[in-house]
Amino acid sequence: MKRNIVEELGSLALATRLKSLSERLAKDVGLIYKELSFDFEPRWFAMIYALKGKDTLAVTELSAMLQQTHPAVNQVANVLVEKGLVIESKDETDQRKRLLKLSRSGSALVNKMEGIWEKIKVANDELLKETDPDFLVRVQKLEEALEDRNMYDRVRQQLG
Repeated sequence: MKRNIVEELGSLALATRLKSLSERLAKDVGLIYKELSFDFEPRWFAMIYALKGKDTLAVTELSAMLQQTHPAVNQVANVLVEKGLVIESKDETDQRKRLLKLSRSGSALVNKMEGIWEKIKVANDELLKETDPDFLVRVQKLEEALEDRNMYDRVRQQLG
């Protein structure tokens, strides 16, 4: 039997396991997008979804909504602008503020993809039902606990 170091490490490898799980799910969904001839990456989904049906959103708003860093949101935004799926503009009252909205082709792509997103949701729900129906509740509790006291502070406390 092959040794599984990550499993042996248990909670010490929590971040590694969560990242691996995320990458595995995204890879499989990415294969579905390719099979269906969608030029779309799973990492774009949350931002595209947030922009769906909105006039414009500032990068700072998106960062808060998506619980991602400002640089991470900007990085994805740059790709989406380059692909022509998102249009960027500056706020008239604050030129430093970058505003984003779906382009016509972005909106058209969203309309085409909504059916597949529903199928992905059904598959996710099925996976959760098979394994742990309360998994998302548990993830939310982890997120809330880290909001109250981040991992840096927790480890610093252990170090004394």
